[in-house]
Amino acid sequence: MTGRPHTLRIAAVISVSAALITLSACSGTKASPAPTSADSTTSGTSSPAPPVDSTALERVVPEPSSITAAAGTFTLTGATEIHSSPGAEAVAADLAAYLKQQTGLAPRILQTTQSTDATIRLALQPTGGDPSLGTEGYALAVTPASVTLTAATDAGLFHGVQTIHQLLIGAKLQAGTITDHPRFAYRGVMLDVARHFYSVADVKAYIDAAALYKVNKFHLHLTDDQGWRFTVPGWPKLATVGGATQVGGGPGGYYTAAELKEIVDYAASRYMTVIPEIDMPGHVGAAASAYPALACDGRHHGPVTSASPGYDALCTTSESTYRFVDSATNAAADATPGPYLHMGGDEAQALNLTQYNAFVQRAQNLVAAHGRTPIAWAEAGTAPLLPQTVLEYWNTAQPQPYVTQAADQGTKLIMAPGNHAYLDQQPTPGFPLGLHWAGYTPVSKAYAWDPVTVLPGITPSSVLGVEAPLWSETVKSLKDAETLAYPRLPAIAEIGWSTPNTHNWPKFAQRLADQAPLWDKLGIAYYKSPEIPWGQG
Repeated sequence: MTGRPHTLRIAAVISVSAALITLSACSGTKASPAPTSADSTTSGTSSPAPPVDSTALERVVPEPSSITAAAGTFTLTGATEIHSSPGAEAVAADLAAYLKQQTGLAPRILQTTQSTDATIRLALQPTGGDPSLGTEGYALAVTPASVTLTAATDAGLFHGVQTIHQLLIGAKLQAGTITDHPRFAYRGVMLDVARHFYSVADVKAYIDAAALYKVNKFHLHLTDDQGWRFTVPGWPKLATVGGATQVGGGPGGYYTAAELKEIVDYAASRYMTVIPEIDMPGHVGAAASAYPALACDGRHHGPVTSASPGYDALCTTSESTYRFVDSATNAAADATPGPYLHMGGDEAQALNLTQYNAFVQRAQNLVAAHGRTPIAWAEAGTAPLLPQTVLEYWNTAQPQPYVTQAADQGTKLIMAPGNHAYLDQQPTPGFPLGLHWAGYTPVSKAYAWDPVTVLPGITPSSVLGVEAPLWSETVKSLKDAETLAYPRLPAIAEIGWSTPNTHNWPKFAQRLADQAPLWDKLGIAYYKSPEIPWGQG
């Protein structure tokens, strides 16, 4: 269990076509525009306008699409209220809980179907609203009298609330306007719970921190050589035997059906879709330890406790293998209602190409039969793919012409280049955590890439989005995971959300430095990279 106080743990998931969240400085008082030198007078003498502090708005990660600073600040008080339209209650509760945690103030939440002069309006738009916001964008307007957040969906409202989290300094928000929407629809992180097992509380904490940066996909790597972490009806030893160890020989563990549902529901409350991964036909040491016949090599398969792969593989010619695959993928699909299921597919060195390709074809058909879109690591591009199958690009060390060929035929790609996006790669030589098979990845390198050009020969329309995987061979705790992820995870989140013309390393480094007080308050561990001007903002 982690000792970090979790805020905003709202299990309810809302889906609305219109919603409204408004903060008012005091109930029943008419909101007024920010004063200007023309209308601020005392005894006929003009008063100077308050200064415009643009730097206070230029601290948001990912970089918003548009920022305009204005004079003055909005100050939370004991009379502050949150006005919410029906259907936006969960987002309103999220905001209220955060404000109470950070300021000690407890804004009252009121439900309203009307916009009133007593509030600064922020509304989820009805159908036909601003199309530029899309399904995840938002517009934020702050004046000295009120705060107004507008979006087309509750997900957009939630992302706008994350911006408010980052902008809040003490009990104040700088006046101005922000309009924002994402570049890519898929903006993911991956957590490997197979090499080292993480409690439900720690997984929730990792989700919480990623949500601050508008991540919307949570790829959960549930199986590998060193551990099988969820239950499958009819195959009990997968969890009880395959889940009973981890790297280094610790006790391991697995999630019950109820615990996995708890993770899925919690991610949904943070507007993240859980994507379960069952890694196969390689990386199956834990499954073979539980059921040796799955490997069909006639030997006993003991538990794998080393960090290196066991190089076991499923028996691709046995029908019992496909009964296993069918059961496991069905259980994963039942546990996670999102559209995707990751079937692994990497590093199957124990198989020849014919065996591997035959397995990929059958496995993707089984995933599709359970109503899920298959995702596979890029090696699966050697096999004939279903039109909907998605490939995840990761290995930048080897040429993979089959990836570009698949993209040319319409296959969508998730970009997770190991030398930029893998959070388990060490930021510097000698770093106490992580590996460096893809090279060292300082924060500047995690920021210095574009998903549509990192793999030559693909078109922008082929790119579904980005992902930041964290493999846990050396990562034993939530603190270890966060120390590798921060500040690099926000860098990759910005690559996925913001357009390339907004990317500016010196300015981004300063915005990262501005995140540190928030991380300190929330108890998020992070590496104080010498590339970042900590405490100089």
